[in-house]
Amino acid sequence: MTSETKPFKLFSTLALRNVLKALAPDIERVTGRQLEIDFGATVQLCERIRAGSRGDVVLAVDSAIDALSGEGILTVGSRVDLVSSDIGMAVRQGAPRPDISTLEAFKATLLATPSIVYSQQGASGIYFASLLKRLGIEQAVASKATILHEGLTGEPVARGAAVLAVQQMSELMQVPGIDIFAKLPAEVQQSTIFSLGVFAQSTETKAITDLIALLHTPAAIEIIRSQGLDPI
Repeated sequence: MTSETKPFKLFSTLALRNVLKALAPDIERVTGRQLEIDFGATVQLCERIRAGSRGDVVLAVDSAIDALSGEGILTVGSRVDLVSSDIGMAVRQGAPRPDISTLEAFKATLLATPSIVYSQQGASGIYFASLLKRLGIEQAVASKATILHEGLTGEPVARGAAVLAVQQMSELMQVPGIDIFAKLPAEVQQSTIFSLGVFAQSTETKAITDLIALLHTPAAIEIIRSQGLDPI
């Protein structure tokens, strides 16, 4: 396969899936390549990459980009911070909205809600698990929690299999049939930075430069904001 016909390969966190789908035609235009995207939670992406999967760029949590750069898989110094994302909570469309207006109300809601779903390997789920431990309610919530190995936590809530979903705002926004009623309280909110890193063996220097420029255009920023993300 020649450089003119090989796809432009991108690994991306699920948090940016809708953004990249909306921008896919523009990415193909500026890179001059057919776009191939491998989506997954950051932990899963890193597992696949460390097992030998390669491409041109990775969009993932900033700490993962730094780790892969330190291992020589990504080019040191290639990291570009793109967006930040807050963690939100959602119930099924039309269901009562729980009270999380204060930290105590938030804690009481987690204890009173009969079923909660969060992710196992996404940045939001890893943080939420640590938060439950910090609040001293880890065991109480664990007994009624569904922890997804991968995917969107809003989907079980939309079909009535769980009451409360916790995930990045942009990932919750990908699921129809749910009501994203709030972000985590400010005292316990954690914003996640998603960054771009370049594979060390990629030769698509101009295409990558043009992709980064595209992601900073007003049109791209509008799409980013529409998906619950804050451009950096």
